Amino acid sequence: MVVTWIKNLKKSLSKSSSVIGEGIKKIIKSRKIDDSTLEELENHLISSDIGIVFSEEIITEIKNKKYLDTSVEAVKKIILNSIIKVLKPLEKEVLIGKINTHPFIILVVGVNGVGKTATVGKLAYKFSSQGKKVGIVAADTFRAAAVEQLEIWSKRTNSTFFSSKIENADPASLSYSSYLKAKEQKIDILIIDTAGRLHNKSNLMDQLTKIIRVLKKINASAPDEVILVLDGNTGQNSIKQASVFKEICDINSLIISKLDGTAKGGAVIPIGKTLKIPIIGLGVGEQKEDLVKFEADEFARALLDIN
Repeated sequence: MVVTWIKNLKKSLSKSSSVIGEGIKKIIKSRKIDDSTLEELENHLISSDIGIVFSEEIITEIKNKKYLDTSVEAVKKIILNSIIKVLKPLEKEVLIGKINTHPFIILVVGVNGVGKTATVGKLAYKFSSQGKKVGIVAADTFRAAAVEQLEIWSKRTNSTFFSSKIENADPASLSYSSYLKAKEQKIDILIIDTAGRLHNKSNLMDQLTKIIRVLKKINASAPDEVILVLDGNTGQNSIKQASVFKEICDINSLIISKLDGTAKGGAVIPIGKTLKIPIIGLGVGEQKEDLVKFEADEFARALLDIN
């Protein structure tokens, strides 16, 4: 199982690792490391979506080593250690087994289009595979496609599906009634999908705060986990989106989606460095198994193509 997720991670980051790794090799190989080389390396790292601040820090670190070893492997190792240093503190796993409240409430938020609904399905699969009884709430009631997609995911993952038969139903009311039903049915984990129409920020804020408020009427500690889904392809945009959602609710965790088939895997670094929100998973494909846990060491090695 461990080998499988690492293999999936490496496969999903292959385009990123090819761009970053080959670029480093081309710049460093058979050349003296001087200011010109370092400037070229810095520009390459920035263009690889690693971020300006982090790229500057790496160049400073290389300078601090006094160019003692100018091999490609040595430079990659400096970058590897720098990435791990930033991302290691952000590793997190949702430990459902240690929670006594039933159901354990997970609120999933994010802008429409980031892969939020598919992420809910993948989370449901993750927990149902652990023998947990899972429920999914289609609280993005304004998008019929999202409701239909979640119903399909519920069948794929053997999860109980909660939705409203009323078009544009109140998301908070649905979340409240679903919570009560989940308690009656002794569901272990209830995952609530939410709307993400960022162009209408005030409505979004009202809806999410209302959902949280009504959940707290049943259990003052609810929701137990608030997960923000960010699209790994959007870089700085993701950071801006996160700041909006942080105004609305307490974000506990991040899942960074759509890292499959893209050369932008490096964006995970500035996202982590800037937001400092724990990362619980990476979306690396369309299948139910394609939500891999986040481990800084393996991510950094996959990104730089280091075994």
